[in-house]
Amino acid sequence: MSLDLAYEVRTYSSGTHGRAICNARNHHFVSDDAGGDELGAGELFFSGVAACAVNMVERIARGENIPLDWMDVGIQAYRESEKPQGHHTVYDEIRIKVQLWGVDDDQGQYLVGLWKQRCPLYGSVVTATPNTSVAVESHSATHQKEVAGRRG
Repeated sequence: MSLDLAYEVRTYSSGTHGRAICNARNHHFVSDDAGGDELGAGELFFSGVAACAVNMVERIARGENIPLDWMDVGIQAYRESEKPQGHHTVYDEIRIKVQLWGVDDDQGQYLVGLWKQRCPLYGSVVTATPNTSVAVESHSATHQKEVAGRRG
């Protein structure tokens, strides 16, 4: 079996406790511990899950000539603060909201279903947190029409 490198990242100490420098390809960015000014590891992780949804669904829609106009993915992760920490710290509930414009309900469910099957980040989330929900809202209007309708 031959393995192909999918990603390579590196993170190192910045010299300030609670602040790390992250590197992916030629991009460098700062990540802070909880409560810091910069993005934390959890925010970076869930941003990756949401980005995977948008990028993968748009690619699938384009490849299958599904008229997806726009997407918006929001993720909320919850942890019970009073619960004693176990051997592994996990989230108690994760809520994902996927909004799609330019597609009907069946197309939206189809596209999100393929993402859920194919995205390894989502697979990690749902394996670690069985209480993960994905709500899909499809809007047959284009995004620009929806935005214009809200303004007027």
